[in-house]
Amino acid sequence: MTRKIKLYKPIGFGDQPDPDTVEGHRKKMAEAAETRAYNPRMKELAAEDAAGREGLLSKVVGFFFSRSRRY
Repeated sequence: MTRKIKLYKPIGFGDQPDPDTVEGHRKKMAEAAETRAYNPRMKELAAEDAAGREGLLSKVVGFFFSRSRRY
């Protein structure tokens, strides 16, 4: 099944491109590619942040509950 793409449609200032135009289709494809690359990177950063917080919390708790009471 083929999809008809309009070659030209004038748009006003500030209007979003119509997805039925070539320009609109290209912009949607580029935005989708950026989103696909963005989501996994944000998950990686969140995992790194959680791992860093867990290490810091264990250090603080270990400091206050350690056997040696040298102040």
